[in-house]
Amino acid sequence: MRVLYNTCIADPWAKVAKKMQLEYGYEPVYWVGHDYDDSKNIIENLFPCACYQSNRDAWKGIFPKEIVEKAKECYIDIDFLKEISFYELQAIKMMDRLDYDRYSFNFMERERHFLNLLKNWTACFDIYMPDIVISAVIPHRIYDYVLYLICKKRNIKFICFQHSMCIERIYAVDNIYSIGNIFDEDYERNLQINCLSEDDLPVEIRRQYEKVMKTYSEARPEYMKAHDIMNKKQANKWFLVKTFLKNYNLFGKKGILLNKTVSARRKNRRYSLEDTKDGAYEMIFRTLHKQAYQKELRSFYSKLTSMPDERDCYIFFPLNYQPEATTSPAGDIFVNQRLCIEVLLKHTPNHYKIYVKEHPQQFMLHSLGHTGRIKEFYTDIISSSRVKLMPLELDPYFLMKNAKAVATVTGTVGWESIAHRKPVIVFGLIWYEKFKGVLRIVDEKSASKIEAFINSYQYDEQALLAYLLAFSKKSIQAYHYKGRKEKIDLSEDICVRNLIEEILRFTEKQF
Repeated sequence: MRVLYNTCIADPWAKVAKKMQLEYGYEPVYWVGHDYDDSKNIIENLFPCACYQSNRDAWKGIFPKEIVEKAKECYIDIDFLKEISFYELQAIKMMDRLDYDRYSFNFMERERHFLNLLKNWTACFDIYMPDIVISAVIPHRIYDYVLYLICKKRNIKFICFQHSMCIERIYAVDNIYSIGNIFDEDYERNLQINCLSEDDLPVEIRRQYEKVMKTYSEARPEYMKAHDIMNKKQANKWFLVKTFLKNYNLFGKKGILLNKTVSARRKNRRYSLEDTKDGAYEMIFRTLHKQAYQKELRSFYSKLTSMPDERDCYIFFPLNYQPEATTSPAGDIFVNQRLCIEVLLKHTPNHYKIYVKEHPQQFMLHSLGHTGRIKEFYTDIISSSRVKLMPLELDPYFLMKNAKAVATVTGTVGWESIAHRKPVIVFGLIWYEKFKGVLRIVDEKSASKIEAFINSYQYDEQALLAYLLAFSKKSIQAYHYKGRKEKIDLSEDICVRNLIEEILRFTEKQF
């Protein structure tokens, strides 16, 4: 079995790959890795026959020489291109991350990048012939999204791992638009049990269940608290100066003041993406311009908000932060969240309001939120008198509590609302989408059920416990992504074993 490892951090994935090679014959032939964890040296020492590509190069479409040469002989299949034309639009939207000022990466340049990625990945598969792709997370960077599309064309298994409400718990999928039936059998079996309690759940899941039932200040996700800290640091100019001096050599022949340095995944309008380079002054100007726009956008949003009216019958729709994997690709067509609002307006009575609240991270100074919004996004959605923008400072639990239903693409708010006995409407792939108190919208047929779903909803705690128990049976404990190991009390050996067991389950082998 020949394996392509996609953007896997060295710890634990190097040990996973080595164990799978020695014990199961899974031979790494290609590895996309990170720069910060010495992946290049580690992987080249462990697997000298595998080709290594940094994800910095992958973002820019820079491939090894033999692939570039082979790609010259790989021609675009127009039938395949027509078949994936919808996904091409998704891919072009995904490139917002590369367009730091929203004006440096135009449509023609994005289309060129997409076609070049298609050709290069086709060449890569022709040369290295992988039988399976193992990805640390859902493909949400443009290069691995195109890799995923090539796998689907060639019927090559693409296994990726998804986050959940528990930092300790992840689960694998082989389709980035649906969780499939992985929880169904256990869920149906658990529904037949009449006396489930919280004590039947693993401690980490029970802990999260109990946490979301508290006040929002207590239940607030840890990642949002970390974002608050980082946002305060970014607002401090001295912090920015110290960070800049720490990361870059300023003087000398190779100093950034006199030379250009390759930037990290950002398109400079004066260069092609693969040739983009920035100097010190451009970096400084870009950061200041970015932060100024974020402050301006936040002020613009705030002026459009209004307070909730206790007389309103409403659906609460908190926006997902963008750009991020939670909407691109997990939201599918609903990566444009305006479409979610259009669906809710179309399929609910005229007296229903839609309360929309922006994600706080969208305006945070360390985020890429400035690439995911324009002012017109807000003015367009409130063009309907039935839509109200909520102030950022409002407690989301308050808005949730008084709502007829809660809608989200794939947000944590969906899980919180389930626990708080609210009907939930989701528009994307998320671990709780198969719960009976959730309606997943994928087309007009499912959208037409929204009103009836809300009116007929009845909370069933036994059903919720049955689903959480099913989730616990088909999820695994592992750290698989940057920064997770330090937050989980889990040995490396157990982590490696659990990841391997999950991979083998997808490839129909016994552990």
